[in-house]
Order: sequence, then structure tokens, then C-alpha cells
Amino acid sequence: MPPRAVYVHIPFCERLCGYCDFPKVLFNAKWAFSYVKALREEFEAGNVGEVDTAYIGGGTPTSLPDPLFEEVLRMVEPHLAPASEFTVEANPESLSRSKLEAMRRHHVNRLSIGVESAHGKYLSLMGRKHTFADAVEAVGLARKSGFSNINCDLIYALPRESAKELDEDIAALLSLDVPHLSAYCLSIHKGTPFFNRGLVEADNDLAADQYERILAAFRGAGYDRYEVSNFARRGFESRHNVIYWRDEEYYGFGMGASGYVDGVRYDNTRSLGLYLGGHPRMKDEKITPESDLTYFLLTNLRLEKGFELARFERRFGFPFLPKYKEKVAPLVKEGLLLVDGMSVRCSDRGLLILDQILLDLI
Repeated sequence: MPPRAVYVHIPFCERLCGYCDFPKVLFNAKWAFSYVKALREEFEAGNVGEVDTAYIGGGTPTSLPDPLFEEVLRMVEPHLAPASEFTVEANPESLSRSKLEAMRRHHVNRLSIGVESAHGKYLSLMGRKHTFADAVEAVGLARKSGFSNINCDLIYALPRESAKELDEDIAALLSLDVPHLSAYCLSIHKGTPFFNRGLVEADNDLAADQYERILAAFRGAGYDRYEVSNFARRGFESRHNVIYWRDEEYYGFGMGASGYVDGVRYDNTRSLGLYLGGHPRMKDEKITPESDLTYFLLTNLRLEKGFELARFERRFGFPFLPKYKEKVAPLVKEGLLLVDGMSVRCSDRGLLILDQILLDLI
């Protein structure tokens, strides 16, 4: 069955954030025009059928000028199934009324807005261009334009961030009263400005403490965690991202995008020059039965509900528990994995050390 989801990457940003390791370049009008042309060529060659979810991410999709932004929307829209979910990422400073109107015209029905922090000093440290007041204004403008399905991102474990400052960030995010929130622990990757400046990640204990504060506050405010970093009021879970976490296939287009089609995982080039030159594909990986198992566990155990034992057996042709009994038993005894007759999932404590659990299983 062909994939029912499509991801499109827009790499342009008006400013490059110090922590970001996603494929991105500073906005340049000439490059942007050429990029959208190359993107359309790659998209049309991909034979995309009808999809249930579409996601335009970045980079900053809303950094594109209105005509190019709308051209990308027009490219995706014809492939949307009835009742599909269509998400676009945006930054507060570039989420204009005209872009919101274009999105409404082309059936975008979900927004993901990068707020990251309510503190000016941390926004400045990260290289963000907006203030929290800008974020409040952007959410309000989105609502006035007819959007109700809105996500806002938070980054925690920032350098020297105190518990009081984190609590203030949590309260600020909750005050936006959007139905979906994401909380990401700061990661510092080689080659990023943060790495080059010698900044280091928070130690594991501090990061875990901050995560538990976020989890308790979000749950207390009526948000259910459905994936390690994602929280939603009932019915507002990201259908597109759940496809990744259930390890299902999806199309991916654009510089640095990845995809999973017909049993092949692929990565596109992170080089703008190669992409504009008509050479998008960088690497293909044909999935073997062994790697299929690994990817399944890596993704599905991030979900609050884990995976259904029946779905595992349908996919792989054998039951999970007999094969993994010796590895699972000590994790269950320690209260890290929860296994019943229907599913396998991590406990709250298990999700805090998910990487270690995955190492033990795989």
C-alpha cells in the first residue's frame, strides 16, 4: 500500500538558531525561487497519491515570500484526502495575516509555532528573532484566522536555566491555551553554533528533573502525553507524527528530508547546491527483517501506549513475547516496561531512560 503521509522540507530561515541541527540556510530570494522549482520537480517525480496527513516543516516555511509559500501549498493540496490533517510550521515573527489566509485557502488545518521560551535572555541565546509577546500575538492572529488546532514548542534544559525560570516558561506556554504542546530537551550537536561556542548539554539528572516538572504541569492542565515529547488534549494528537512513531511509511521531499517508501528508507542531500542541481537523493537503505525490528522498537516505544502485541505479530509474523522474553523480564521486574495481554509500553520511569531500555532490547 502506498504511503498515506507526505513531508515537505523548506530549509530557509531568517536567522540560524544556535542549537538547530536541521538542514537549513539563511533566506536568499534567488535561492528560494530556484529551490521551490527544484522541489516541485522532485515532488512530481515522486508519484504521490492521496494522503491522510501532510506536513511542511523546516527551517522556517513561513520565511518564504507569499507567492512562493502559496506555490508550495498548491503543490501539496491536490493530494489531500477528505478529513486529512495538513500541518505547517511557523515562527511567530513571520506568521502574517496573508500567510494565514493562504493556508486557509489551501486547506491547512494545523499550525506548529516555535515559541521555545518566554524569557528574552534565552530566546536571544538561542538566536530566536521573536519575543514571547510576538508568540502571544501570533497565536491570537491564528485563532482569528480560523485555526483551532495549534501546537507550540518549548525547549528546556537550557544553559543555567533555573527551576523557577522553567516554571515560568511552563506557565507561559499553558497561558497560550493551545490544544497541543511539545517539549524538547536541548541537544547540542557537532557543527552547530552552540557546539562551536563550547556550550554543553545539561546533565541527565537535571534534564530528567526538568522533564518531570513539565510532565506533571502539562498533565495537571489537562494534556495527555502520547509520545515522549508531545502532549495534547484529547483528539488533538498529531496524526502525521504518529505515523513516524508507529514506524509507517511516508514520502519525504526537499533538501535534507527523509522518507520511507516501499521498504526503503532514504535521506536527501543536505547540500543546497546538489539539491538545486537536480541531485536530491543522498542515501538509500533497504530495510532487512532485522533492521525492520530495530526501527519498530526505536519508534513505537516512544509512544505512551507503546505497541499492540497483535500489531507486532501481524507485521513480523511471530509473537513478540516468546522472542524477547529474556530481555523483557528484567525490565518488567524493575518497573520500566509494562506488559499485559494487549500491549508493551514504557512506564513513566522507563520513558526517562528510554535509550537504555532500547539498548537492552536491541
